[in-house]
Amino acid sequence: MFAEVSAALAGMVLIAVELIRSVPALLRVRRTGASDGVSGMSLGVLAGTGLGWVSLAAIVHSWWVLAANVLWIVIHAFLCREVARTEARKRREILLAGVGSAVVLALATIGARFFIPVEEALGLTLGVSTLFYAVPAAYEGLASASTRGLSLLSLGVNTVEGSIYFLAGIAVLRIAEAGDPVFGFAFFGVVSIASNGVRFVRVAYRRIKRLDRALPASAASPA
Repeated sequence: MFAEVSAALAGMVLIAVELIRSVPALLRVRRTGASDGVSGMSLGVLAGTGLGWVSLAAIVHSWWVLAANVLWIVIHAFLCREVARTEARKRREILLAGVGSAVVLALATIGARFFIPVEEALGLTLGVSTLFYAVPAAYEGLASASTRGLSLLSLGVNTVEGSIYFLAGIAVLRIAEAGDPVFGFAFFGVVSIASNGVRFVRVAYRRIKRLDRALPASAASPA
């Protein structure tokens, strides 16, 4: 009984976290009309692997994670649309990375399942794909002249969400019915904490110093 209540509470927290992190990210881009600091490639990889995360949650009977993932996919689709409207380059990145990551994920999972169980194969490929999301996201967030398109609240909550997935992945939080470790969740959690943490620090600094109130030099009109 305690385990069921614990899983339900952890699951509800995960869904709440999903809303608190995803909605501000969407509203930030919509309100500012800018995607500065947001990586189109990262968004595309996440979109392309979304079905994989839903499938993994279903395989391990982690219904709360499945519900959170479905909710995220819907909001993420709107975020991709908003970012695509801001720059033609990012529109291409989202499309190409989305299609490419979906195809690679499917082929890699099919190939890996000949050697290991399908759950482990999917978890492994999703774990690796996390790097192709996190590295471009961190790079864009750190290298961009402005971070106007990034939500500080979303980045902070992303770090918390990464912690939840990590704890679920190492079976400290029993979000999956079996209560077994799930490599894909754990790896995603570690990478998410690292990627979002560095961006959170930079965005927080720029907001405190009010450095994003003006357009970056590259976007300013010529004199």
